[in-house]
Amino acid sequence: MGKSSTIISKNPIKPGSIVFSPSQEVSKGMPTYSRLFRCRKKGFDFIGQIKINLQKISTDIEIFNTSYFDYFGTPLKETNLALENILLTKLLSEKNLPERLREAVFSLLKNKVANSKQSSSLKLINNRKVCLKEIFDKLNTEYFKPKIKANIEWGKKVHKKNLTSFRFGSYDPASQLIRIHPRLKQNFVPISVLELTVYHEMCHQWAPMKRQKGMWIAHHLQFKKKEREYRLYYEARSWEKENWKKLMEPNTIENTKNKTAACTESSESIEITTLAG
Repeated sequence: MGKSSTIISKNPIKPGSIVFSPSQEVSKGMPTYSRLFRCRKKGFDFIGQIKINLQKISTDIEIFNTSYFDYFGTPLKETNLALENILLTKLLSEKNLPERLREAVFSLLKNKVANSKQSSSLKLINNRKVCLKEIFDKLNTEYFKPKIKANIEWGKKVHKKNLTSFRFGSYDPASQLIRIHPRLKQNFVPISVLELTVYHEMCHQWAPMKRQKGMWIAHHLQFKKKEREYRLYYEARSWEKENWKKLMEPNTIENTKNKTAACTESSESIEITTLAG
């Protein structure tokens, strides 16, 4: 990885134009203030809600259609931070804002400014021992209750010149086998990218292909919704978009050959050659 993904972006994020719903009163004992808003981005309207806990002085923001975040090539935390700053700033500019709410919003903005000066890098593999079975079991327990029944292994090393694309992983429903490309063993790859790849293939069993308009669709709406539940989905996808060219370069997995383990071995592997899984 040339540089790590951070919460701070070099270029300002533009969440879109914000319009709030009519204001509501803040009663003396009200624990939480909530407000609907409409965000227009690329000609589309997205509805969301901001909740401000007036006791803990914290916020919770929800966009009801998560495809909104597809318009940004930045980590989810970074996009949410930019959206939150705009929402709070817009609230603070309103006339006749109740004093209790004004103080909470001002305090939140002050904290956001302080937090924006800190960066948080994605954890890299960096010579860590990688066990695919452990990753699979952890994700299965956390996201699938655990109902996914499959084996997992590293794919075959493919030594090709002028490599232009490859598939991070694959899932064979007939044999219930997940294969992960060995290029994801490299030290500069974030653990979350490897986890998301495993999680993505598990989703293929959770949300199988559907036939729509005479075509079989693998990445349908149900699949995408489940995939985005992975906690570091947007951060990992952002890293992939920024670093896919580096993954095309001659890999360095031989340097970590003895420090990584699949925990499951296979006598058979397939060549993986496309980026979309």
